[in-house]
Amino acid sequence: MFRLIYLLIITLLFLEIPVKAAEIKTPDGTRCQGEVSNGKLNGKGVCEYPNGAKYEGNFAEGKPEGSGVYTFADGGRYEGELKAGEFNGKGVWEFANGDRYEGEVVTGAFQGQGVFISANGARYEGEFNAGSPSGKGVYITPNGDRCEGEVKDGQLNGQGVCEYSSGNRYQGELVGGRRQGKGVYVLANGDRYEGLFNNGQFQGQGTYTYAEGGQYQGEFSDGQFNGQGVREYSNGNRYEGEFQAGKPQGKGVLTFANGNRYEGEFKDGQISGNGVYTFANGDRCEGELQAGNFNGQAVCKYADGDQYQGEFKDGKKHGKGTYVYADGTRVEGTWENGQFQQ
Repeated sequence: MFRLIYLLIITLLFLEIPVKAAEIKTPDGTRCQGEVSNGKLNGKGVCEYPNGAKYEGNFAEGKPEGSGVYTFADGGRYEGELKAGEFNGKGVWEFANGDRYEGEVVTGAFQGQGVFISANGARYEGEFNAGSPSGKGVYITPNGDRCEGEVKDGQLNGQGVCEYSSGNRYQGELVGGRRQGKGVYVLANGDRYEGLFNNGQFQGQGTYTYAEGGQYQGEFSDGQFNGQGVREYSNGNRYEGEFQAGKPQGKGVLTFANGNRYEGEFKDGQISGNGVYTFANGDRCEGELQAGNFNGQAVCKYADGDQYQGEFKDGKKHGKGTYVYADGTRVEGTWENGQFQQ
């Protein structure tokens, strides 16, 4: 008899306490309904919190556990895996402002692989750490620009590759998501820049190669040729000297494909100011130039020994001047459009 009672007691001890539906209210005002055992929610249940939030899903020992849906007071929503009452595992987090995250979550923060889509359409795919993009990842802007590389502090920092909706492409260093440091930028039209960048623009030493031929090598500022540089043109001409806003400006040397050479001042990309023009045939003129031609006073010494000193207009002798022939004959008077008048 005693043996039978003992066996009955042992059996009862190992029997699972029945789970029943019940309502639980906590001192902080939380109200829960669901499957209860041992005085705690275990199984399916729903909790409404004092701050207006709501959770519906699985519970273990009174805490959300497993899969469920947590709705925030502001309308945001998390659906996915939970552990020990916190978001842990894989889930989808929809924010009240329209942002959306899908991926891995640890202790309520984005951690691991995931995708974050902003309300404005911007998108990040890649690794997260402590709630922020960190590691390897891809940023895609609303207009379709795409940058992939190393992410730190929530932004691209390090080596990366960017492909733009315009068809342009960049490969190199990125800081704060912008081109910064050394890199290569290839335009959709085939032009190519290789060199230094600052705040997204060509800045410092670099080389710009044109698709149709020709190249610039030298200093850049604000995305343009600025400073000392060498420009080789597709027609065979070559300029070496000062640049401003992408054009020759200041002092420089322009060597033409036909052998002519000009050394002097430039303005807004044109020969303008004082300079020396040496021709392939040996003629040499020095003086004032404007819009690529001698205009004003100049001295010309010709290969045959003749010499002219006087006024020019549009590259021709025009005005008062003196012409001395190689044999010593001297003519002094007025010229018009290259012709002696008196």
